[in-house]
Amino acid sequence: MWPYDHLPTWATMPATVFIVAVAILRPVLTPRTTIFGSLINTVMGIDAAAAILREPVIARQVARVVPGGLPTVFDAWHWLTVSAWACGLGMVMFREYGRVHFRIRFKIVIVLSVIVGIAFLALSNPARVHGMASIADYGGWRYGVYIGLYSTLPLVVSCYLCALKYRAIAWRTTTRWEWIMVVATICFGIANFLPVGSIAVAAALDAAGVGHELTQRTFDLVSHGLASGEPGLFLFAALVAVLARSTAHAVVQLLRLDRDSRTARRLYPLWRDLTAAAPQVVFRPKWADDWNAPAQERLHRRRIEIHDAAQIVGRYVLPLPDAFDELVETTVADIDQEHLLLVAELVMAAERLSGNGGEPADEPTVCRADVPDQQTLLRLWQPAIRLLRSTDLERVSGSLGEPR
Repeated sequence: MWPYDHLPTWATMPATVFIVAVAILRPVLTPRTTIFGSLINTVMGIDAAAAILREPVIARQVARVVPGGLPTVFDAWHWLTVSAWACGLGMVMFREYGRVHFRIRFKIVIVLSVIVGIAFLALSNPARVHGMASIADYGGWRYGVYIGLYSTLPLVVSCYLCALKYRAIAWRTTTRWEWIMVVATICFGIANFLPVGSIAVAAALDAAGVGHELTQRTFDLVSHGLASGEPGLFLFAALVAVLARSTAHAVVQLLRLDRDSRTARRLYPLWRDLTAAAPQVVFRPKWADDWNAPAQERLHRRRIEIHDAAQIVGRYVLPLPDAFDELVETTVADIDQEHLLLVAELVMAAERLSGNGGEPADEPTVCRADVPDQQTLLRLWQPAIRLLRSTDLERVSGSLGEPR
């Protein structure tokens, strides 16, 4: 029995480390989350603590400093597992009853899980008195009740999940990934239903007068699995692997590798040139606020600042020299010629304004700016700059500064 009869450490420790790593990274990388997200973080944190205490190598060290020794450690990680299931039931109730009505029900579930923890300590007291490793070694009716209490909440949650899936309540999916999440959760619930179901079937056969030996073997197998926690460890690691997608997405956002961050980087040269000419449009939050802002928010702010700056700069455009018009007619596709001329006017106006510290030297040349859409600006901004640099416009117009 646990903690002496177990799988090799090299087989269980990677799963434990994986669960703990995701449980730590997810709340750190997603500090702003919903109630449902907070419940997920709580489930993962509690189960990570249970996985650490379940690991025999760690449990034996912790038992040296914990009153009651190994039996108390055994009770602790089993109760933490029950508490994780209680929070999992809270997630299901939140999806079914909503933000307001689930709270009282969830508090009742938490109180019941605390009562189960106290019952664990009371049931395992003889094991502590006799210096055994756990209640599993003591056996008897106490261990039967222990397993029953330990299995009740997983059984309730599993049945609840299956019932909700059957009634199509709280699991209305809109994307393929949401569907995968629901299927994984249902499979996890069914997998946790199997131990109790196996004991029930074996007990029914025994009551019918057949399979007494089968009943005993089934009980021994299931009780050993529940006592060691190894099947649950690997099942939860598999579920965490599904939940790890949100953590991976948070890492991608932290490294600015997500789609919105990449788009913001592509917009940066355009934003830099236009806001240098109209710095008053730039919103400058605190560094920490800007760093913690969602990528979508940063991209939206950058687009708005580009739009506002382009409208300001567009009021100070001047006619392009004839030499540039001729160059555009001979080198640019007909479909882009008009747009490129507009963009080139903006480039020249932006350089004049930025060279003056963003302050216009003259009155606006037009009342209303004729500014291309942002996609066109992004696509033609750099080509317009290169085309302007390739001509002798600096001498002709005297309006361009030195290349940056």
